[in-house]
Amino acid sequence: MNIRFTFLIIFSTCFTQFIFGQNGPITIGAGKFSDVVVTSSSESNATVDENTIADNGFLPNPIATSRFLGQATLGADYDLIHAVATKGEEQWLEEQFAMAPNLTIQDFVKDLTRLAADSLLTLGGDITRIEPQLRYWHFGWWQYVMDSPDLLRSRVALALSEIFVISELPQLRNEPLALANYYDMLIDNAFGNFRDLLEDVSFHPAMGVYLTHMNNPKADPNFNRFPDENYAREVMQLFTIGLYELNADGSRKVDGAGDFIPTYDNEDIQEFAKIFTGMTWGDNFLFGRNPTREESYTVPMQMFDFWHEPGTKTLLNGMVVPDRNPVDGLADVKDALDNLFNHPNVGPFIGRLLIQRLVKSNPSPEYIARVTAAFDDNGQGVRGDMKAFIKAILMDSEARACPNAEDAFGGMLREPMVRYTNVSRIFNAGSVEGTYRNQMIDFYNLTFQRPLGSPSVFNFFQSNYQPIGGVEENGLVAPEFQITNSVSIMGYGNELHDWVMRDYDVMQYGSLFSGEQWTYDKRVNLDLAYEIQLGEEGKIDELLERLDLILTHGQMTDMTRSLIKNSIENIPAHRAYLKGRTAIFLTMISPDYLIFR
Repeated sequence: MNIRFTFLIIFSTCFTQFIFGQNGPITIGAGKFSDVVVTSSSESNATVDENTIADNGFLPNPIATSRFLGQATLGADYDLIHAVATKGEEQWLEEQFAMAPNLTIQDFVKDLTRLAADSLLTLGGDITRIEPQLRYWHFGWWQYVMDSPDLLRSRVALALSEIFVISELPQLRNEPLALANYYDMLIDNAFGNFRDLLEDVSFHPAMGVYLTHMNNPKADPNFNRFPDENYAREVMQLFTIGLYELNADGSRKVDGAGDFIPTYDNEDIQEFAKIFTGMTWGDNFLFGRNPTREESYTVPMQMFDFWHEPGTKTLLNGMVVPDRNPVDGLADVKDALDNLFNHPNVGPFIGRLLIQRLVKSNPSPEYIARVTAAFDDNGQGVRGDMKAFIKAILMDSEARACPNAEDAFGGMLREPMVRYTNVSRIFNAGSVEGTYRNQMIDFYNLTFQRPLGSPSVFNFFQSNYQPIGGVEENGLVAPEFQITNSVSIMGYGNELHDWVMRDYDVMQYGSLFSGEQWTYDKRVNLDLAYEIQLGEEGKIDELLERLDLILTHGQMTDMTRSLIKNSIENIPAHRAYLKGRTAIFLTMISPDYLIFR
């Protein structure tokens, strides 16, 4: 049996049994911290011991930093880990907060379109047939993720894209500029204020098309026409407050009968639907027309007051939007967004979702409460400060605490996109040309994920998903398991095998146009030279220590280490060049890597 299938089956079986078959906690993924004993060498004549672990978590060291960067980035290589360990995590955070993005995905997509036209013209082709392709958006996304130094922003933007969901399916599949501009908007707002983010999402034409409040007219009972309720519902259910009233710690409030208290009802949806009327393309002269060009998706929607629902609107917590005369649709929308933004649910609802994307699937109520407090007040009286919000999530004592070896349900399953960016960034994927032409077709078909490719507004997986077995029985959730099945497990293993074991296969190459000439300068390859060298020189323990740091954050168990070591030591000498690659492959299909704790 091929080695990739053999060990995929071994580790997938172990992985599945760990999640679904637990009768009691076991030590897995806790690695070298399962039994910690701090001693002082009697031969050193030292009078003071040096602590590397504190009661509330790691003290600054490369392993602690590796774990931190596993939460705060889409992948950190060996050099970055040591650099941040030296300067400190809080200083790195502040530097990241101060850093502006240096690449606009939308502009990159436009540049690729112009390049395609110029190249085709040189070849004597018909440039009138050139227009932005969906794969250009994918190329641009990878260019941003791989090239931009604002690593924290790129991680937060991916998390936001799985909360404020739009998708290429089905409406936007032929609109790469729409996808690129929407993602740029999330990037720009990642470190701003949540209120601004909410407004930019609401006015973005891609969202207007996706959730159908674009060209949403006022009611006309004579034609049995009433405002579309789609965005009105989802902006409450998914983007701000959720279904039930929450305490600051994320727990649900109950009424006198012990029942959960809904945050809104059908009448509230109808009232908010009136708010989101009269909005159309930002570059249109008339309401109701279709877009005239691709760039229409890059201009925020505008309001046509004639088509906006007049009269009062009664919103949440008794707030009444006045009957403005003349009609002022923009003022109505701003009032409604303020109403949502100031709802006490926003901090715990969005806080829990971001914690799930960055840190762990099941944060404690105390953790959520601390994050909520940072959202409600950044310490200077400002509500919704994303920097304070993100810092509270990443620097919380629960996020920084040592993984508990006895907590069989701690941590989170790494989603496929994060695994993909991990291998690409940790091993410095690059091309001679300096571009990343990755269309991700095979990856998408096998793992069900790629940026802005969700099958619905509910994301690739729901935040409250409970796989059967121990997780469900303990009242916990594991969202990423909703897209984890035999297809995605085997698919990830096969994709990983190609990324690591073959040159130029880490990204699925896509051309700009049919017939484009290409060379290997355009193909992307991983830099595995150091790992391969360690394997060839027989420095297996050093190799595994390195992989433990950059991939499993010091949590590689003795069992995993032994299995991998035995496997690669059995590789014959004339194929020693495979040892480093095989060690990476086996580490990245192990539960120690897949379950991020």
